Amino acid sequence: MQKINQANTYLFDLDDTLYCPSLGILKQVESRMHRFIADALSLPLPEATLLSNQYYRQYGGTVKGLIKHHHVNRDDFIHYCHDINMTTLKAQPNLGLQIDQLAGRKIIYTNSPKHYATKILKELALIDCFDDIFSLEDANYELKPHNSSYQTLCDTHAIDRHNTVFFDDQLRNLKPAKTLGMTTVWLSGSEQVVTNIDYKADYEANNLTQFFNLLQAS
Repeated sequence: MQKINQANTYLFDLDDTLYCPSLGILKQVESRMHRFIADALSLPLPEATLLSNQYYRQYGGTVKGLIKHHHVNRDDFIHYCHDINMTTLKAQPNLGLQIDQLAGRKIIYTNSPKHYATKILKELALIDCFDDIFSLEDANYELKPHNSSYQTLCDTHAIDRHNTVFFDDQLRNLKPAKTLGMTTVWLSGSEQVVTNIDYKADYEANNLTQFFNLLQAS
């Protein structure tokens, strides 16, 4: 765990990383994506769902495929999909204390839009734990796991890749970070969007709390 304690930057994914996947937040987003696609492209809902999943695997996010192939209005899609009920999210004071114990700067790195990420962090009472949010807009709508997203992140925040730790629930998002020299932590309690990834993270835990408990005990 020495690399964790010696890092100067900590990157945290947002969805299904800072809160339990069983709360269904992303499921709400996905459901609204499929409904938007069905309405916008006049497709039956099952076909819209398949198309959404195809673009997610191909581009890292459904929005990229919709813009490229169907000229869907980006902002309309993003705002519609992320207009969800967040009442299942509760304040996480203990997790906040654990994050605060990390000495370096802490940055949210998410494929979600900034207004949504900010609202999630406020609901979790974690907004003050982080120095910045690097969102979909900041990445010029290039999404993890595509290399250009990581490059823009590193350039924007002058990140020393070899002294950076990245936490994410999707193994496919960690593989490019490792290639750049980052230390990776896989939070393996989430369903994987893409399976059979040929990569093993530096560290693995079911969730952030479990990881921080292991870190404290080491």
